[in-house]
Amino acid sequence: MSKAPQLSDTEWELMKVLWECAPAPVNEIASKVAPARQWHPKTVRTMLMRLFKKGMVKQSVQDNVYHYSPAYTREECTTYAAESFVQRVFDGSLAPMVAHFTKTRRLSAEDKKALERLLSDTDQPGED
Repeated sequence: MSKAPQLSDTEWELMKVLWECAPAPVNEIASKVAPARQWHPKTVRTMLMRLFKKGMVKQSVQDNVYHYSPAYTREECTTYAAESFVQRVFDGSLAPMVAHFTKTRRLSAEDKKALERLLSDTDQPGED
């Protein structure tokens, strides 16, 4: 997924719905997005077509109705977005990113323990 396109916040919202209910027709997708966005199904269809043209979603026809499903898993998209963010904002370095977020956001005791576990799990024997 090295060449995957960037997704806007709106596109992420639609992809999250697709990851939960795909394959699904436009009306079903619109009903899941509509409570928060109040979009007309035509707006959802337009957004899905943009995602289709970007290669982010697939189309299939079932009973003469187009159904949409994600072309990439949530994990693939999250990995790409996170790596892209770290590269663009922190020049590819994780330490400044972690330092930034620990300084600007209050970490709960649970968050601190989770970070410590993650860091200790990545330690390899023989490393300094």
